[in-house]
Amino acid sequence: MKRSTPYLFLLPASLIFVVFVFYPSADVLWMSFHNVSFTAKTTWVGLENYRRILTDDTFLAALKNSFLYLVVTPVLIVLSLGTAFLLDTGIRGTKFFRALYFLPAITPMIVVGIVWKWMFNEDVGVLNYLARETGLASSNLHWLSSYPLNLLSVMAVTVWKGIGYYALIFLAGLLAIPKELDEAAMLDGASAWQRLRYIRIPILKPTIALVAVISSVAALKVFDEIYIIIPGSPQSEQTLVPFLYQTAFLDFRLGIASAMGVVLFLIVLAFSYFNVRFWREQ
Repeated sequence: MKRSTPYLFLLPASLIFVVFVFYPSADVLWMSFHNVSFTAKTTWVGLENYRRILTDDTFLAALKNSFLYLVVTPVLIVLSLGTAFLLDTGIRGTKFFRALYFLPAITPMIVVGIVWKWMFNEDVGVLNYLARETGLASSNLHWLSSYPLNLLSVMAVTVWKGIGYYALIFLAGLLAIPKELDEAAMLDGASAWQRLRYIRIPILKPTIALVAVISSVAALKVFDEIYIIIPGSPQSEQTLVPFLYQTAFLDFRLGIASAMGVVLFLIVLAFSYFNVRFWREQ
């Protein structure tokens, strides 16, 4: 009985994993090799679904946009790391600013999307008003209807919402650095920049790797921001996951959508592997 006790504790989690992760994943892989239809018999097509998506211009455009969306990762790392350094200075009101920066991260995406969609409004939006008043633009900018400006606008929302979340991760890493290292470096005459470059950032490399992997995977799988802010834009101007959603749940081409999902999974897996390997070698 004692030998089986650990397995009994693992059983509920294992059942949840099999039902909600393993089985759906295996089913998607199976469907990617079939022509799945609700009205006709499901037939085996082999690699035909993969050939069709890899030669489809809309799929390739959406895939390109997904890779373009990865630009948010280095921007998020720099801005959130800088925010974490500022929050670690010990200035007055630090707790208030921590809560303030983290507020966008806990705000529902539907609320964030509606607010920013109003700010991006091309007729009465705040951003166009400020651009005209400051002389940055002579006419209204097409924030949500002109490619690639519409995609860049959504990327800006992703950055704004993610800074506080990733800054909190970096702040946890900073607080784990022994204060004695900073004090010893100060006694040796090291400047603030030297302490940052030779002590803090090298120690934070595992945390930077974690943020790089999490943010890049989130960028490749982005859906909510696209779906809420620019839902009517052409599929070639959106990223891969909204296109996959359209193919599966609106066009009901489940075999094609499953092949897209498998390709996206392989891309995310490869990208995460090389990302971790890159930071491990630094």
